[in-house]
Amino acid sequence: MRAIIQENYGEAENVLRLGQVGRPAIGDREVLLRVHAAGVDRGVLHLVAGLPHAVRLAGSGRPRPPCWAGRSPGGSRRSAQR
Repeated sequence: MRAIIQENYGEAENVLRLGQVGRPAIGDREVLLRVHAAGVDRGVLHLVAGLPHAVRLAGSGRPRPPCWAGRSPGGSRRSAQR
């Protein structure tokens, strides 16, 4: 499936790319969504850039997967587990 991938911190246009990733497995009481859109605000852009620099300490200098930019996803349910 296609996803926006972030492997480093920096300006969004330099560190976000569209790529292929495997479909995630879902566990008990989880839902898999097919996201059509997600809201992005200044807070998300600070996380993408790794600002403030204390944010980077949690990831030893690199974002840890799964790492996504965006909040409030809009989409449709693909599958669910009870």
